[in-house]
Amino acid sequence: MIADQCVYIHRDPAFGSPTIIAVHVDDMTLCAQTDTELSQLKRELASKFKVTDLGELTQILGMEMQHNSSDGFIRLSQVNYITRILESVGMSNCNPIATPIDPNVKLMPLTNGDPCIGNAKFQHDYLSGLGKLMYPAVTTRPNLAHAVQHLSQFSIQPSPEHMSALKHVFCYLRRTITLGITFRGTEDLYMYSDSNWASDTVDYCSITGYISYFSSAPISWSSQKQPTVALSTMEAEYIALAKATCKAIWLRKLSSELGILTNSPTTIFIDNQSAMCFSENPVFHGHSKHIDIRHYFVCECLASNKVILNHCASEENVADMFTKPLAKPQFIALRDRVLGVV
Repeated sequence: MIADQCVYIHRDPAFGSPTIIAVHVDDMTLCAQTDTELSQLKRELASKFKVTDLGELTQILGMEMQHNSSDGFIRLSQVNYITRILESVGMSNCNPIATPIDPNVKLMPLTNGDPCIGNAKFQHDYLSGLGKLMYPAVTTRPNLAHAVQHLSQFSIQPSPEHMSALKHVFCYLRRTITLGITFRGTEDLYMYSDSNWASDTVDYCSITGYISYFSSAPISWSSQKQPTVALSTMEAEYIALAKATCKAIWLRKLSSELGILTNSPTTIFIDNQSAMCFSENPVFHGHSKHIDIRHYFVCECLASNKVILNHCASEENVADMFTKPLAKPQFIALRDRVLGVV
């Protein structure tokens, strides 16, 4: 894993062939199955380049790593990074809040004539704050994904209400600064999929949410507005399931390349029985024939036994956290399940 690298190339005038004479690499991690293989790899690199061995991995790319070989867990967090961004936006001492978004606040886009339209300074501050949240939202803090997705919709013309909602997220970070992802358990791959039908009161598009687990910890997740308007809850759930299935197939291919066995089908948990039934038996009729053909990829993957669907109760579907703002008790319960908080 490499964050930055700079390569100097020298062309030998006698042969005309380029030769690498220096390589600068920042934040590089070496992994191997055994200590013997790792030591051999270090020796081979040291024979070609001047290297500095910093020992056991504790920090990389703005993430802190803790691991315990006896208990068999690895934990990723971003305490230092979050501390810095709170300082950069002047909210190091803000009042902590339990949820990233207030479910009782409905944000709307600005209308023509609003005095905030065209305020470059205001827009810059909003985009800067939002940009600082994106990195933790895609690395160690899946509980920020929906908030970042939702607030990004107003980045072109933010209002004071949008800025207040953005500061609300920073107040949530202030309270949960030490949270992270904990890997433990067996090396199995499974997913949760969900959607929130017609949740956007401006364009009535639904929100897709899914999360992938490996070793009982999230490895990929998404909160994304669907590109088309779904005409029913079943259709919205089916479109979300198609998105999750595509990710499952990609992860299965990646796992295979890494030497992790994926012979058994990947389980996708979903809380909508109608979408499950339609996936397993896509009967074409007036209520379904309009659904884009690309979403029928789910049926093909089910038929080839690459994925299987399992029903779960709505309150147990952790992907619900990626589709809408939740009340404090439900949000905390799902967040702790996602992050592996014991």
